[in-house]
Amino acid sequence: MSNRVAIVDLGSNSCRMSIFEIDGESYRPVYEVKQNVRLAEGMMGNRRLTDASVERAIACLRQFVRQGALHEVGEWIPVATAALRQAENGEDVRRRIEEETGLGFRVLTGEEEARYGFLGVVNTMPIHDAVIFDIGGASSEIALMRDRALIRAASLPYGALNLREMFGQYGEQSCVKMASDQAAEALAVHPWVQEGELLPLIGLGGTARALAKLFLAETHRKTPRLHGFELPASYVEVKLKQLQQMSVNKRRKMKGIAKHRAEIITTGLAVLATFVRTLKPPSLFVSRCGIREGLLFERLLGAAHPVVPSVLEFSVRNFQRHFRIDRAAAGAVADMAMRLCAALSARLNLDASDRLVLWTAAQVEAAGAFVHPERWRDHAAYLVLHSDLYGLRPAEWQLVAQVVRFAHREPRAKKLSLLLRLSRWLALELGVEPHEISKGKGGEIQVEARRKLRDIAEDTADAKVAEDIRKALQITCVFREPNSAALTSAR
Repeated sequence: MSNRVAIVDLGSNSCRMSIFEIDGESYRPVYEVKQNVRLAEGMMGNRRLTDASVERAIACLRQFVRQGALHEVGEWIPVATAALRQAENGEDVRRRIEEETGLGFRVLTGEEEARYGFLGVVNTMPIHDAVIFDIGGASSEIALMRDRALIRAASLPYGALNLREMFGQYGEQSCVKMASDQAAEALAVHPWVQEGELLPLIGLGGTARALAKLFLAETHRKTPRLHGFELPASYVEVKLKQLQQMSVNKRRKMKGIAKHRAEIITTGLAVLATFVRTLKPPSLFVSRCGIREGLLFERLLGAAHPVVPSVLEFSVRNFQRHFRIDRAAAGAVADMAMRLCAALSARLNLDASDRLVLWTAAQVEAAGAFVHPERWRDHAAYLVLHSDLYGLRPAEWQLVAQVVRFAHREPRAKKLSLLLRLSRWLALELGVEPHEISKGKGGEIQVEARRKLRDIAEDTADAKVAEDIRKALQITCVFREPNSAALTSAR
């Protein structure tokens, strides 16, 4: 039987499918696809899904089933959210979809939807306390996370699409004002939300991603991925005021706004602005992982406790399995790197973030050989930037790519790259054990091996690293000869 799992999320605005290859508790993304079906479009009048919107959804799902067959999917996990949950004919539509596509959808409650969003975040972001929100087409979910645990969750029956249908006839300015008031009224039903005041906001869904893309375009910044990207919470109000003064056609031409989102982005931002006014967060983070990833982690870890103990360690292990990294060799380099950090922490002013970056770089640098042994460092840097490696802040994650590439663009990257090279040289080329490393009285690195290494060291592939370390960091590597008290400097 195939070990590929397809997770389908039939939302009110869009329908998405992610296919993963699963091996025990590890996974590999295989394929991802999205279509904008606007299932909830036209539902506000009589709270019934229209034939046109249902036909769009069925046509999309038939394509997904065919794509799943081509990718040899052996297990399907289809879920539906607010549109089927709120519609009076939701159960009839669910049965019709099952008959015509073969996919038996589970309709999530609002609280379940919020919980899966939480699972997608808590297993992929290094944040312990936050308020998580997901502004969809016909509902908005909000959840309070404390110490990486879900405290409370709720679903508001309003999203970017149905608020536009409710108030769009009154003109843009009035529509935004009425949408904000409606969201504030719905939020007030859940007074526990105030417990999240001053915590960071983490946004899932298209509204949060669109806002981040607008911010990047406006500030002329680039990032390899949006997951974990941070922007000031004050930007929400600024951009909402600007966008509501534009026509929909003008918004369609803006970099960062997809054409299908141009009409509904202001109502989505109206909901988000309500959250910001209520909670006064210091910043807003964007998560690309949500319901589908939450379902994935429940499938991997079991329903009892689908939260990984450490996002970074789990992600690194998954990365290593994906790119077939020899864990024993990577572990030896990482252990050596941590030993060097302990010896040189004060001398080189290494902090906790430096140690985290260096440990991660040591664990993942060998991934480049999965692509090709030549230019493996460049390949490793690319894979770090463009694969599912989670658990670091964006600046740390991008620094890991520089370190594994040995890119010396700035002093911190150069320092950590040299330490990684030194760790690799000592652990792999010379076979030195971490306990054989100590700090000498003069601040040098002292290698007290049980065998004669000085002559061997000079003939190894990366023997030049000792000289580079001495020149760049003013640190000398010295070897204690067996049965001798004398220290000999590495040339």
